[in-house]
Amino acid sequence: MNRTTVAYLLGPELAWLLMLSIAGLIVTLNQPIVSGGHFKLIWMNWYLPTIGVILAFLPLFWAPGNQWWWLARTVISGLIGISLLVGFLSKSASYADIRDVGVAMGFVFFVGIGWTILLGVGSVGLFFLMAHWSFLPVLKWILILLSLGLISLRVVWELT
Repeated sequence: MNRTTVAYLLGPELAWLLMLSIAGLIVTLNQPIVSGGHFKLIWMNWYLPTIGVILAFLPLFWAPGNQWWWLARTVISGLIGISLLVGFLSKSASYADIRDVGVAMGFVFFVGIGWTILLGVGSVGLFFLMAHWSFLPVLKWILILLSLGLISLRVVWELT
């Protein structure tokens, strides 16, 4: 395979499929839903969309071709990916009875947070594209913040 084919296969859609598969694994490990597992799934709505946004923007650093197309592709796949991921986690955290009063509002809340993060990172990417700056120093800091997020995710997982 040539470099262009690999770059297109490792696009932002792969990041969202990875996040959905991680969410599926977490949901599988928390079945049947108990109180602690319910709160773990709700906390995953904070972390997994944020990690997914960061991972979705990573192909922008090595992608060949038109960077504007990659930015648009990342934002569109992010809007869809966040909605699917939060919807899946919210549905999985549901007890299917009266205890689910806030699940629908939680879905709206977490999708709104995810889209805000997505559009914030997208606007930074847009700024870098317009200024013709290098993405590599930014990539270094994104990976540092991602690793800190994964460490905090692990701590939260152990505390609940």
